[in-house]
Amino acid sequence: MSTNSMSRRRFLQSTGAAALWLPTAVKGHTSNEMQALFVDGVMQEDVSKWELDTPALCVDLDVLEANIAKMQSTTARNGIASRPHAKTHKTPIIAQMQLDSGSVGICSAKVSEAEAMFQHGIEQILMTTTNVTPTKIRRAMNLRKSCEGFIQATDSPDNARLLSAAAESMGIVADIVVDIDPGGHRTGITPGQPALQLAQLIDSLPGLRLRGLLCYDGGSQHVKGFEQRKNQTLERLVAASGTYDLFQQSG
Repeated sequence: MSTNSMSRRRFLQSTGAAALWLPTAVKGHTSNEMQALFVDGVMQEDVSKWELDTPALCVDLDVLEANIAKMQSTTARNGIASRPHAKTHKTPIIAQMQLDSGSVGICSAKVSEAEAMFQHGIEQILMTTTNVTPTKIRRAMNLRKSCEGFIQATDSPDNARLLSAAAESMGIVADIVVDIDPGGHRTGITPGQPALQLAQLIDSLPGLRLRGLLCYDGGSQHVKGFEQRKNQTLERLVAASGTYDLFQQSG
């Protein structure tokens, strides 16, 4: 059997802990080299995945496109605007595919992810966690100065005041959402009146503009069984939904 025809399963079965098998003539193309080979949407030469430098993201394009289309059709059918989280792929090209399919924007977990997305043409970005250190706050406000579609989250009055002061110092108004704790106690302010009071504070601060709220129950993903997972998710979002109603009633 030639090395080039060896299957992944056979490879894993046949190699020892210290053994390493590679096909012949591996070049290890870098990202820049691969981009240079991609001209006007066409690869100028055939390149095997074995010739890529690592790390390299390899996807089945048909499956990827089908998954994006299914997500978009499902959310659209239910009257929901989708904003997928880019931490699942951390790839601006995939983020652009999601936007092209109809998503209103993408999410990022960190300011560095948001910066990378913006540098590659993604302009509708919601950062779902709170910037708390002076350095991160400064970077976030620098990004907001260039990216009008950048939205940040906050979950405390003290942090909101810091964000407002930083925005004012740069001569901008930062768009902010209130992060609601669904019960997992990872991040977020208590739903109900505490969240409403934070929203009212944001609305009064000169450097901030209230854009709404967010609530994410990451723990529900680990509940086994679809029905059990769905029930916990819906149960934990009741308080967030009630908080949204409070926001609406307060104007």
